[in-house]
Amino acid sequence: MAGTLCGEGRPARCRRSPRFPGPTLPLLLCLACGGDGSGTDTDPEWLTELEYRFTGTAEAGVLFNRAYLRADPRRDRIFIVDPRETQVSAWHPDGSLVFVVGRRGEGPGEFTQPSRIHFAKDGGFTVREGWGTRFTHYTADGELVGTEIGLTTSLTYPYPPEAKAPDFRGFGKRGIDRALLHAAPVGLEAPADDGGYLARPRFPARVRAGLYGGAPMEREPLLRVRRSESGQWRVPEPIFWVNIRNRQHVVPVEHLDSHSFGGQYFGDADRTAFALGKILVMRRAGGPPGSLDLLELNADGDTLWKRRLQFDPLKLTPEWVHEVVDRFTGAGFQLPGSSQAQRTAYVEAFEESLYKPEHLPAAQSFFLAASDDVWIRTFERSDTFRVYYTIPRGDLTGDPERVLLPEGFGAADATATHVWGIRDDALGVPYVVGRRLVAPAG
Repeated sequence: MAGTLCGEGRPARCRRSPRFPGPTLPLLLCLACGGDGSGTDTDPEWLTELEYRFTGTAEAGVLFNRAYLRADPRRDRIFIVDPRETQVSAWHPDGSLVFVVGRRGEGPGEFTQPSRIHFAKDGGFTVREGWGTRFTHYTADGELVGTEIGLTTSLTYPYPPEAKAPDFRGFGKRGIDRALLHAAPVGLEAPADDGGYLARPRFPARVRAGLYGGAPMEREPLLRVRRSESGQWRVPEPIFWVNIRNRQHVVPVEHLDSHSFGGQYFGDADRTAFALGKILVMRRAGGPPGSLDLLELNADGDTLWKRRLQFDPLKLTPEWVHEVVDRFTGAGFQLPGSSQAQRTAYVEAFEESLYKPEHLPAAQSFFLAASDDVWIRTFERSDTFRVYYTIPRGDLTGDPERVLLPEGFGAADATATHVWGIRDDALGVPYVVGRRLVAPAG
């Protein structure tokens, strides 16, 4: 974040801004003071100002279509991963195109479904496809280095004992892999430092919910997977277990003899973020109201950093519940083949199955930013703003910074000076938006 220069004797927490190419020397930047790890309404608030806004163009040969954004942690560039357009594009903040890599196909430098991008320490980047079917490596200038074949159907993880496996016998000739009768496919999230991968099992929603007769799952493993010297997959190794209680919102649809699935809006299950060789976990349950724990793990499951943050607890109100129910079942909601009575019954079932704790979780989501800060999105609001908190990864004592972002702006990444996201205009055209961070007054 931008801020005032550090002065002698001032009890401020300082850090260095990222080093971008060019003649500008890095500045030491000051952040708000404090020491109890809490966030309150009296904390200084960072604001933002709209500075950059651009979209893809046919002239440039790039159109944004349900894109995923990442900021380059070492260069002043924005990367757009677009699964539908099967390409990755790099941009300067002013909207000028730097380069494009990928096109539809299965050959070198081609993609079938790019889904995530990871940046390496040397400035290069890796594009993951799908759930880790392939990982394609590039230099910082977008030159193809090579491709690794990742996920195969043989890589699975067994269902836990309390979960009853799905019964696929009725599928007959549809080609269901018999291995999936007893195990779930594994999704590769990020390369590890030892040539393996960080991964997680992809348990079906019905298995997690216990709808096949087993008990609802309460936890699931984060995995490390490696190949043997002959290239065969070894048995995936659990390195950490995350809490998944209250994560899944399962709503019975009586007239269709089925269920709808989604995330529990007020759920307190663990959240995770994967990077090259590491995993960040945000634990939202187990502590006092308003608290959360941040953990950084390596590929062996060792805890490299742990920090508890305490925020002012927020009670869940009937107004919150009504707003969420109306958002997901109000105007525009379609329920196939339903009468008005059946629709009303579904809305009632939706609210009944909504997890409603006494206090809201301390955070709704989080991400690890290009600035190496953890950005925490809370349920807290201030007028027309949503409240975020940021803290440097690895920080043990400093207070988190409080940042106000416009309601409806979904922050996806941040540098030391800007927060970035993708937002649709009134016509549904997606725009990349960069908002400059403005330091608290005084």
